[in-house]
Amino acid sequence: MKPFGVITSSGKFVNNEILQNYAVKEGESSKQIPVDAFAKTYSADGLLQPLYNPEALARALELNTFHYRACKTKARDAGGLGWELQSTVEEGNQSEQERERIEAFLNNQDEAVSTLFTQLGIDKESIGYGAFELIKEDYLPDGEPQQWKHIPSHTLRRSSDERRVCQIRGGRKRWFKLPNVEYDLHCDTGKFHEVGTLPLEKRATEVVWTVNYTPRSDFYGIPDVIPALPALYAEVSREKYNISFFEGHGVPSYAVFITGNFDPGELDEDGKSEFEKSIEDHFTKLANNPQSTLILSIPTRGREDEVNIQFQALNADVKDASFRMFRKDNTEEILSAHAVPPYRAGIAKEGSLGGSTAREATEIYKRSVIEPRQEEIENLVNKHIIREGFGFETWKFKLIPIDLQDEKEDLQLIQSLFQMGAITPNQIIRHFQNRFGLEVVEDEPMMDMRYIGGQPVDNLAQDETEQAMLSLEERLLEVAKKDARIEDGFGNAYPFEGAGRIKKHTS
Repeated sequence: MKPFGVITSSGKFVNNEILQNYAVKEGESSKQIPVDAFAKTYSADGLLQPLYNPEALARALELNTFHYRACKTKARDAGGLGWELQSTVEEGNQSEQERERIEAFLNNQDEAVSTLFTQLGIDKESIGYGAFELIKEDYLPDGEPQQWKHIPSHTLRRSSDERRVCQIRGGRKRWFKLPNVEYDLHCDTGKFHEVGTLPLEKRATEVVWTVNYTPRSDFYGIPDVIPALPALYAEVSREKYNISFFEGHGVPSYAVFITGNFDPGELDEDGKSEFEKSIEDHFTKLANNPQSTLILSIPTRGREDEVNIQFQALNADVKDASFRMFRKDNTEEILSAHAVPPYRAGIAKEGSLGGSTAREATEIYKRSVIEPRQEEIENLVNKHIIREGFGFETWKFKLIPIDLQDEKEDLQLIQSLFQMGAITPNQIIRHFQNRFGLEVVEDEPMMDMRYIGGQPVDNLAQDETEQAMLSLEERLLEVAKKDARIEDGFGNAYPFEGAGRIKKHTS
């Protein structure tokens, strides 16, 4: 039989319909802070507890629009706009085979590079740390990288030995090792073995770890929103209040004043009279059916007794105005903690003179927020994938920065550089290949040459050199004709009469 409702520990009656809205059901999100899945394993497995509950921080993304938008915007701007490979040596000295192998690794993944680093960024912005799995050939420390995969950060904990990482997900436990650990690690037991001694299916893969630094932990970071958590949860309370207000069809809180000689009826065990309970029931019905009529029948003690009733609303308009300002303050504090300009979170603001501040705000945001994050990601890839994984030194991974100018302006700049002979056609293709899906032309030498006026720069330089040498030769011959003299041994000198000819002396 379905219950009508329950009595809480404070003695209040809660209707079953309301109760079901907050009940914890299978497959649904709980309204309370989630329990740490690692609580029973920290001491047993030597795992370190983060400063804040990662599951609760992950759930906080669902609590506030602007917190979610800020985390996703920073992650997308830092790692989701594309990438390119840049040479670390002079043009012509880099290895094209090395570049092809790196590009093959980056392109032949289940997850696109931009997707992986966007997911990594969301974890880092919302929880404080992020990680991705690096799968090497035969799972060996010196094996060549084969694949990488994102791992949800809230499922990971660091070991105190600084060499292992544990994951608990769906009640199962899995172990990973950090890079440069010269042992095999059993992925199920977390025990170390000599390299190459474990079966392939039992060798743990590596995890590349990155944190949003805090001086309070050597293993975990904290998200930027931590100082603004009070504002975030204040927003949750404000929203709950407004929802409950409008669920009551906008009926404000009322004080009911009844004066006169009336009969309140008998008192119950809680000290409430029959008349008080009838008024409460009437207001409950009024909230559920706002168009209904409220009729109160007040029993008096005598025919000529007078009873007065007064209904007083309790400042609903003042509360509504206060909450609008409250929300504005909370939103500004959350975005300030994230260092995200309001317009990038979907809020349009004007400058002091009425103009938009978007351009200036984005420039500051790019330099102080996004570029440091891109540099951290680039260092991870260059260190663990390109240098240590493949052993290559002539190429480096580079993320595409935020575009602060129109695409038309970018194309015009590239065109000017090409016409000045500053870049080659293949360099132009590499700059735009991820944006437009272009492919570099490998087997055509002319695609790696620079041009001025449609002519290769090298040919122009050769023609100019030849002209300069011929001009110099003519000038030297003129000087020789005027100034050169030949002595015959008798004190007589004779001038040149031509190139390589001397006028002979006759007696």
